[in-house]
Amino acid sequence: MAICNRCGKKYSKWVTPVSAKGICGDCFQAELSNQDESPPQEDLASFEVAPPTQTRTGRIRLRSFLPRTQSPIVFALVAACYSITLSSFIGAWARVAHLRRPAPPFYLRGDPADVVSLLVIAPLIESLVLVGVVELVRRFHAPQTVQVFTAALFISGLHVRPWWPHAIIVFTSFCIQSASYLYWRRISWKTAFCVLAAIHALDNVLPALSAVAAYTTRHLST
Repeated sequence: MAICNRCGKKYSKWVTPVSAKGICGDCFQAELSNQDESPPQEDLASFEVAPPTQTRTGRIRLRSFLPRTQSPIVFALVAACYSITLSSFIGAWARVAHLRRPAPPFYLRGDPADVVSLLVIAPLIESLVLVGVVELVRRFHAPQTVQVFTAALFISGLHVRPWWPHAIIVFTSFCIQSASYLYWRRISWKTAFCVLAAIHALDNVLPALSAVAAYTTRHLST
């Protein structure tokens, strides 16, 4: 028999755990329950909620949409994708609004002359006109935004006939082309013109393919 160092009563060492260290079984169990109810400080610290991280919000800049590379080819491809997407979106709204469909001469026949006109002649001539308008407005020290919109309005205005919604549909495309010319003009006006003509030609790929498909279908059915 032994005497408990805490409560002073007698207890048997044979029925008390070795880790009791001179106290009876009841005092040992009470000490264990107190330790379970009060976890150590390091455990409490691990459950502390971290303060929420603050995200900085800023304005979305147009430069964020530019390609990360300085390759004119990649730039022309990306800009052409933007142009085709916006033009298709506006064209879809024109169909939803039930606007009058264009006259038959508006549609291309799809012969080789039309394809060459869409992919070569139109990009070169209209790009030269657009560059001329940009440079003319630039002579008056107008802001770049004015240069872009003035050139786009002038070129899109040439597409009013024979179907006036066509001018609205291509307006965003010419805005992208004007902005692309100003972006690359800082490096070289020749590079800027090549990028501009490439965007215009890529933008006309889908109409050219549609015209060729219509031309092929007509000749196969006859």
